[in-house]
Amino acid sequence: MESSWCRYALILVLLVSACQSKQQHPVAKPVAEEAFPAAAKLKIDSCKPLLHNGCIVLRRGNDVISEMFSLFNKTDKTFSHCGIAFNENNTWYVYHSIGGEDNPDEKLRKDTYENFVIPLHNKGFGIYSLTTNGSVITQLHHIVDSLYARKVPFDMKFDLESNDRLYCAEMVYKSFQKASGNDSLFSVTLHNGFRFVSTDNIFVNKQAQMLCRVNY
Repeated sequence: MESSWCRYALILVLLVSACQSKQQHPVAKPVAEEAFPAAAKLKIDSCKPLLHNGCIVLRRGNDVISEMFSLFNKTDKTFSHCGIAFNENNTWYVYHSIGGEDNPDEKLRKDTYENFVIPLHNKGFGIYSLTTNGSVITQLHHIVDSLYARKVPFDMKFDLESNDRLYCAEMVYKSFQKASGNDSLFSVTLHNGFRFVSTDNIFVNKQAQMLCRVNY
């Protein structure tokens, strides 16, 4: 039991969140313009020009579930969720895997940059860039778009060994690994025999450059 406490805790978090989703948020709704206060919108807009294809966008939710997820970070507990950004038809989107009340059907999502970092539900966000070449980014886009097309579901078991379901950091971790052919691009957290990738495994990285870090 002790050796897998991390997994049990993560599953408990998602089960609580899933129950809330069925009661409170059965259908995702468009975000109203009022959800972006002027000061927050200025921060969001000022970081947007820094985006480029393949950027990692992270956020810190303002709910209890996000607070609990951030505690699983060993080095830096700033962020609780992450995704990969691409510009498609002059719009920036963030591909990300999420479960719970924010995504009742648990399928991998593609949200606009603005909606991903929305201050209504987040304490802040960050944008990071990994040192990669153009061919890797092209392959990365193909990989995440294929995952999105396949509607890959969220991994409630947080099982790093399986590929049919992916949690947020796992999706980023495996997509970059596959695109680059580099299995050591990110570190993995090991606790009492349980291997998992947390958000700080993604951005606390010698190859990751911080482009923007915002608190609302």
